[in-house]
Amino acid sequence: MAIQLGDLVMNINKFTGGLDNHARTRNEPSKAPAGSEAQTQAKDSAGFTDQVKLSASSKSIQQIEAEVRSLPDVDDSTVERIRSQIESGEYKIDYQKLAGKMLDFEERLN
Repeated sequence: MAIQLGDLVMNINKFTGGLDNHARTRNEPSKAPAGSEAQTQAKDSAGFTDQVKLSASSKSIQQIEAEVRSLPDVDDSTVERIRSQIESGEYKIDYQKLAGKMLDFEERLN
């Protein structure tokens, strides 16, 4: 890809670097020496195409992020229920269930 500022063209392709007054990319048509400047500019701008390709993992991450954004930040009713149980001394921890959940979580990480 090349960026043109007046007469100066900077090639920003990762395989070539630096300044180049005759830089072209694969999507840029070759410039014809003859013709008016307006015709040349119209032909040059019509030949450029931009493409973005996302990997499968990137698409998956975007999908997960969208799902997470749609979830509520905090389940207020559950928080209030647990808070009141703790305050009244009625909240009981099921240590077997807690250990099982921790092992399941650990397994999913690996």
